[in-house]
Amino acid sequence: MFEREKEQLNGLKKEYENIPISIDSIDQAILSGFQKAKTEERKSRMKKRSAFGFIAAALLLIGLFSSIKNSPALANYISEIPGMEKIVSMIRDDKGRMAAVEKKYYQKQGISDEKDGLKVTIDGTIADEMGMVLFYSIESKEKLKEVMFDDVKIRAKDGTVLDEAYNSFGDSHTSGKGENKFSGEIEYFFEAPIEAKEYIVELQLKDKEFSIPLTLKEFKKKKEYAVQQTMDLEGQKINIEKVTIYPLRAVVKLKMNDENEKYILQLDDLRLVDENNEVWGNIANGITGSGDKDTEREVYLQSNYFKEPKELYLVLNSAQAIDKANAVIVVDTEKMKILKQPYGNKLRNLRKEDGQLVFDLHTKKPFRSAIFSTITDAKGKEIEVNSQSMGTEEEKGTSRLGIDLPPIDRSQNPITIDLSFYPEWIKGNEKIRIK
Repeated sequence: MFEREKEQLNGLKKEYENIPISIDSIDQAILSGFQKAKTEERKSRMKKRSAFGFIAAALLLIGLFSSIKNSPALANYISEIPGMEKIVSMIRDDKGRMAAVEKKYYQKQGISDEKDGLKVTIDGTIADEMGMVLFYSIESKEKLKEVMFDDVKIRAKDGTVLDEAYNSFGDSHTSGKGENKFSGEIEYFFEAPIEAKEYIVELQLKDKEFSIPLTLKEFKKKKEYAVQQTMDLEGQKINIEKVTIYPLRAVVKLKMNDENEKYILQLDDLRLVDENNEVWGNIANGITGSGDKDTEREVYLQSNYFKEPKELYLVLNSAQAIDKANAVIVVDTEKMKILKQPYGNKLRNLRKEDGQLVFDLHTKKPFRSAIFSTITDAKGKEIEVNSQSMGTEEEKGTSRLGIDLPPIDRSQNPITIDLSFYPEWIKGNEKIRIK
């Protein structure tokens, strides 16, 4: 591949790494790559975003080949299990899960259920005591233009209650022309450690219910490091209590200092670093943390479980933070007026557009996070948000932020919007040794 094309692909990588790609659309590219060891330009098979079909496939191959090139053991393992290259393509941005596959902690399942020409298969799993990732494939006798699970539930076969923390069924798979095969992953995490080894996975798809039995092998034990040290960014203190490393992810338990003058919304670059400066950073696709912005919190990082460094550090240089005195947005939806917002007046041009309450967010650099969190009315009652939208105009340095709200009457005004992200940062150079 020419250098110019490489630069273009690398520059667009982040924008396109979440594009859902069907198996039919990538099979030929992957197999051709393995057989010929080179990338060939080809026409996109996807009607939607057709101009970028080659870019998406090429990005997939670049990451896949790079991972295999750096790990002969992984290449050998992929060759042993048919279809394994598709699993690797899904997790290539997570070093912990890639290491789990390389160390043969991935468990092949290959169990299916079929209803009326629609077949769902759990191809394999990566699991630990706090969660599991299920890799699935869907086959249909009829071509489908869109596929998405309506619901997924996991229960222990022996009736043990599973204290679910959250789950993710993945994005909708779309294809303009329609496809017969799709693949993806399902994440399930729990509040408390699980012990049962036999499960039933119940899935709803296209008004059909599927039930698939699942048996998991013995979990590897967690690695836990007591820390009890403090990080300081511009006078704002973060107390690091402990770091627990599981095969699927690392969990950093922390607490914000009560005397902080700012709410710390997001720890942008919190990461694990070993003595050779190898980095395990934020989870690229999935839940990155839980807890409240002003109390205890857990931050999830990629796992270094399958690597044993002599030294291990927790490093932080940047965090999103806003003054506690101006930590919310207050809006009068009748007068279309912003009454309060964080310092800097970055939110402007409040309006109603396409049925949404819309703001323009002005920043020097593109800010691609949906900033809004809980919304309450003048009486303190939470308002249910139907959806949020975001679009970026890089040339103007603005982002369009929309909220789809139910009808709001005069008695509910003004409304208050909490923030989960915001383009204001505090900086530092914090490094704590945990091992």
